[in-house]
Amino acid sequence: MSVAAVIGAALSHLYLLFYVLAAIVWWRTMRRARREHRALDSAFVFWGELLFWYGGLALIWAGFFHGYEQHIAASSIGWQPSPFEYELGWFEIGIGIAALFVRRQNYGYRLALTIPIVIFSFAAAAQHIALMVTRHNFAPNNAGMMLWLNDIIMPLLLAWFAFASRDADR
Repeated sequence: MSVAAVIGAALSHLYLLFYVLAAIVWWRTMRRARREHRALDSAFVFWGELLFWYGGLALIWAGFFHGYEQHIAASSIGWQPSPFEYELGWFEIGIGIAALFVRRQNYGYRLALTIPIVIFSFAAAAQHIALMVTRHNFAPNNAGMMLWLNDIIMPLLLAWFAFASRDADR
C-alpha cells in the first residue's frame, strides 16, 4: 500500500474524530453545568454537539470530498464523474455551514437541520444498499463503516435526540 493510499484513507475517515469530539465536548459541558449547579437537558446538549460536529464539520469535510476530490481523481484517469457529485457536495457544504451555528440555537433551528440530514442519510443508505444488491459493489464507501455509522446509526441518533429534546426549549 502506497503512502498516498494511506493518507487518502486516513483523510477520508477523519470524520470519525468528529464523533469523538462531540462526545468529549458534551461530557465536559454537562460536567461544568453540574459543578455550577445549572440544569441542562443532556439530550438537547448532545443533540447540539452532534449537529455541530457531524452536521457541521463532518458534512463540510464530506462535501469537499464529494464535490471536488472525486473530480480531481476522476480527471487523472480519464473518467467523467456525475454532475450529481457537485450537487451532493454543495448540499453537504450548505447544511454544514448552517450547522456551525447550532450550539446557541433553539429547538426549531435544530429540528430544521435534523430533518434534511436524516432524510438525506436514509436516502444515501438506500442507494448504497441498492448498489450492493444490483451491482455487487461492496466497496468500503457502500458497505463499510460509512453505511452503518453515517447513513443508519447517526440519523437514528439525531431523530431520537430531536424527539427526546422536544420539551427542552419550553
